[in-house]
Amino acid sequence: MSAIAIKLRKLREIYGYPQEYVAYQMGISQAAYSKKENGKTELSLTVLEQLASLYQISMLDLIALSLSDLLIMAVQKTTNASS
Repeated sequence: MSAIAIKLRKLREIYGYPQEYVAYQMGISQAAYSKKENGKTELSLTVLEQLASLYQISMLDLIALSLSDLLIMAVQKTTNASS
């Protein structure tokens, strides 16, 4: 599995979203999203932009940050949102 696919799965888990929800937000089927998250299909810039928007991060952060830095940022966002 690619690094970006792992990031997408971990972000989804931190936000507590099922694959069906993310797929719906993107306008695709759950099966199509699952293939993206598992690294079985290529991620276009449009898809990366949609996912970054969903998680309220920049596309650059999604691509460039290490997994641990991205997860720390996501946890902070979810903690601040629930406060």
